[in-house]
Amino acid sequence: MNRALPFIVFFVITLIGVGLSISLRTSTAERETAQLTTLLSEAVERTNERLATHITLLQATDAMFDATDNAINPTALARFVRRLEPESRYAGIHGIGFALLIRHGDEARAQALIRRAYDVIADIGSRPDAPFAAPIVYLEPQNARNLAALGHDLYTEPSARAAMTAALATGQPRASGPTTLPQEITRTKQPGFLIVLPVFGVRPPDAKPNDTMPAAGFVFAPFRAGEFFTATLWNGLPPLELHVYDQESPNVTLFETPGFGAAKSAVVSQAVEVAGRVWVFEGAFSRVGSYPLDLAPVATMLGSLLVAFALAVAVNAKMRTLAAVRELHRLSEQALVERDLMLGEMKHRIKNSIARILAIARQTAASSADLAGFTDSFTARLQAMASAQDMLTRSHWMRADLRGLLHKELQQVFGEDLALMHLAGPDVDLDERAAQAFGLIFHELATNALKYGHLTETGSTLAVNWRLERAGGRDTLHLEWRETSDYEVAAPDSTGFGTRLIRASIQGELNGSIERRFEGGGVVILIVAPLGQGT
Repeated sequence: MNRALPFIVFFVITLIGVGLSISLRTSTAERETAQLTTLLSEAVERTNERLATHITLLQATDAMFDATDNAINPTALARFVRRLEPESRYAGIHGIGFALLIRHGDEARAQALIRRAYDVIADIGSRPDAPFAAPIVYLEPQNARNLAALGHDLYTEPSARAAMTAALATGQPRASGPTTLPQEITRTKQPGFLIVLPVFGVRPPDAKPNDTMPAAGFVFAPFRAGEFFTATLWNGLPPLELHVYDQESPNVTLFETPGFGAAKSAVVSQAVEVAGRVWVFEGAFSRVGSYPLDLAPVATMLGSLLVAFALAVAVNAKMRTLAAVRELHRLSEQALVERDLMLGEMKHRIKNSIARILAIARQTAASSADLAGFTDSFTARLQAMASAQDMLTRSHWMRADLRGLLHKELQQVFGEDLALMHLAGPDVDLDERAAQAFGLIFHELATNALKYGHLTETGSTLAVNWRLERAGGRDTLHLEWRETSDYEVAAPDSTGFGTRLIRASIQGELNGSIERRFEGGGVVILIVAPLGQGT
């Protein structure tokens, strides 16, 4: 028995070491799962944000049609898309187009529209067994891929047809399932998808009298899935291996990183609804770290101490594991609540933005003399809103810097040469509402200064100074806009929409006041607006 005692102690310690190693391995796997869940949630949120932006572009295009004499005009669409700069500012989207909803027998009408707009003879074909056809008649910007897609009948593709049918029934944007886009004209092809939005209440081009259709057609955006996810997710090496597919078409991969198939860790998945479709995101790590545990034989006299130490380490590791599980559970519940709040806030902000765009479109149309004037004014004001939105998005919808917002709007109107402009004042953080309002205010003031202030002439200057005053527990912004030149500037006989928009933004949005003084050789504008709670 005494001779067997060393072997018995060694065997017991070995068993304890194996148990400790398993416990540590379990803790590592649980920590890895928590990290994977966090990274996968980030990928889902990035995708949601990018798709929400693209859907807003489609809704803005629909609003532009509504404001452009209630007609679908290819020239207006081309100018609108060109000003949006989708290829550089909204990476992942391959244009914005319009598919005309027609009955069979009207294919020649669609061909004539395409030839008139692009000087292209398109082969539309005919499927008399289908109730409708939806050929692509307009698609911007013009490039080789988009020109190749002109005339393609979206209604012939089952996934696109299902999306259009659902969109007609609900009036909401709908995404198609995985499909091969007509833009795939090279040997290297990617799965793609479409987002379609029905256009109601607008006169379709060359419509026949008394021709009743469910809608004029569809505003749509085509996406090459691989390029969309590459532009949406991470710059550089991704922190995890990712696989994305449509739940109804699991055999078609929308996106996959090169190392996903060789990943050695457990796979974590999340499902997310995308404009009526459900996408499944699967994430994994490419390799898992190892934590070898060396056990050495011990003497019989130290056996009990080593066993006690090993048990203490195992119990401690298990307690940390349980604590990590509880913390992971708490963080997961918190992440779900925050995600729901973020999605609700995003929907609310998108609705508000659409309402602003529609109001500006209607007011701009009412005050514009012609289509060109409307397009320029509407696009510029939409760009001012986009600049404020961009600054807010970079700060996670929290704050925007007054100086940066002002500099961005002046640079947009006057270009890179800002040497004659003096900006002075303390750092001021604006919340979302104030940033939107001041973005439009600065744009209108800069546009008026360029038109009427002679700021491009020698000896002309623009000085913008501001300060903060504290009263009643809240800061109040005092901003002075001073234009100076060698020319006499007189007060206008009437006010235009831009002036009314400035006054409405200051008084209605900011609860502030504005004073305008015309002095010899210039104009001075004084703006007073409370900041913080209550604006």
